[in-house]
Amino acid sequence: MKNSICLIIMSIMILCFDIQFLTLVTTDSSNNIIEEAFVIKIEGYTSLIDTPVQEYVTNALNIAKNRNKPLIIYIDTYGGYLDSALTISKVLLEVEVPVIVFVRDKAYSAGALISIAAHILVMRPTAVIGAAQPISINPVTGEIIFINESKILNPILKNMELCAEARKRNTTIIKRFVYENLVLSGKEALQYKVIDYVADSIEELLSHLQGIEVNISGVIWRLYINRYEELPPSLDIYVKIFLRNSLVNSLLLFIGIFGTLGLLYTGRIDLLPITIIALMLALFGSDIEAKAVPAILIALGSILLSIELFVTPGFGVLGVSGIIAIIIGLLLTPLPSTLYTVGIVTLWRIITVFAIGFGTLFVFILYKAILVIKKPRNIRYVPEGKVVGKAIDRLEPGLKGYVLIDGELWEAESNEVIEVGEEVELIERKGFIVRVKKRPRNT
Repeated sequence: MKNSICLIIMSIMILCFDIQFLTLVTTDSSNNIIEEAFVIKIEGYTSLIDTPVQEYVTNALNIAKNRNKPLIIYIDTYGGYLDSALTISKVLLEVEVPVIVFVRDKAYSAGALISIAAHILVMRPTAVIGAAQPISINPVTGEIIFINESKILNPILKNMELCAEARKRNTTIIKRFVYENLVLSGKEALQYKVIDYVADSIEELLSHLQGIEVNISGVIWRLYINRYEELPPSLDIYVKIFLRNSLVNSLLLFIGIFGTLGLLYTGRIDLLPITIIALMLALFGSDIEAKAVPAILIALGSILLSIELFVTPGFGVLGVSGIIAIIIGLLLTPLPSTLYTVGIVTLWRIITVFAIGFGTLFVFILYKAILVIKKPRNIRYVPEGKVVGKAIDRLEPGLKGYVLIDGELWEAESNEVIEVGEEVELIERKGFIVRVKKRPRNT
């Protein structure tokens, strides 16, 4: 047992060392003639501008900065949340590497806010951009309400104005995105000097960039990009987007709150870890700051697993809940941003470390389970004589249930119908099953 625990600790230490090693990325800023770029895509599953996508963009910008390469953001979105859009646009204004935005089909609302902050903005001729007036949605009726309060509109307008001035775009037209929900096609946006080029693909976009110079804080970047590397979202980003889904979040919150209350009412304390995990995931997926949730889940899982392995006999709900909590906690833990760019050899090293760690844990659990199965089952207490108990489940001929006798649960059978809560008398015991009958009311 001690050897297994040592192996687990060593695997975790190796994993931590591997991650730390991967974060050591060298850069070369002496040569600013750039031939390669990174690409991220805000479309499909990642199309909603929200906290996970904000993290995705920020991580990609950190990678681009560490590797001294431009970032191309491929956008096809209906928009998203205002806070995330404002945060991303601010980051793009202050970024130290060139950022190119390519609008594939649409950049509405929050997408427009992000796009105009890029150093170079390119659209397909038939793509559209604009419609940036903020709205609120009634969560009960689904009614869409357009926001016209100056307290909300003015900060958005000022932000768009700053972005437009910094990138030398048409400020007057861009303000109309908010005031009038103006929408422009790629050709119109080029005509009004809102964007820099039109292109049908990223490959055509790169042809427009040959020889372009971008001045960032006095550093000249000469773009001769002829190849690019795509940075997909990390696994924790996918999980966070899933948890941020309103339907999933509402379901987890319902299970977490009402499930916990129901289990407390019925006395099924052993199942509480499941509802507590659901509640924590709901909090993580909500707007509440819950950065500590992954660590809490891992700690909770470790405690539950330890109790199952070392305290309680067998392997049941506590152990399964512990493993689930640990896995979810690991999935929600943000990885170092440089893990996006690992090569195939390094990727296999990570897989090997995880396989060794979880493989060792699985073997240890299997070992403990075999010991429990092989261990003779000793009955510490045997009800005998005329013992009175209470039915926990409904009993009827052919249908077994549980009864409570002297504070212990026993599987029981009966030749008559006995409802939950009725008193029973012991007739006989057959191994681990007792046969009972309904206790007469006059006794």
